[in-house]
Amino acid sequence: MSQAKKILIIEDEEIFAENLQTHFQRCGWDARVACNGKLAVIAAEEFLPELILLDFHLPDMTGFEVLDAIRASHNCSGCVLMTGHPTESVLADAQLRGIGQVLCKPFPLSSLQGQMLAAEIRASSPTSLDSED
Repeated sequence: MSQAKKILIIEDEEIFAENLQTHFQRCGWDARVACNGKLAVIAAEEFLPELILLDFHLPDMTGFEVLDAIRASHNCSGCVLMTGHPTESVLADAQLRGIGQVLCKPFPLSSLQGQMLAAEIRASSPTSLDSED
């Protein structure tokens, strides 16, 4: 039997984060939640997720600051960004970080599985982050 894929959900809205975690667990993922940037960096070091579902606005950092800190210490995985305000600047910065999927809040839970699988494929592609320069 194969091991469940690991996903770290970084979201400060507690009920939404719990709903996301429950959704992924029902889909067979090993899902963990971190409610702020500092806890997310610690969780990533301990949990070693394959994928990250990342909120852009967190109480202590931006999502990009969190992702940069995680990637500095852990060869992480694919990432899907969640934001309620997808400005051109946010979308451009996401692209620079190799984030190919951006979910605009609110979004249906049914769209998550496909977005996460696309992020995983993108992260495992040999042309992902290293050769985009």
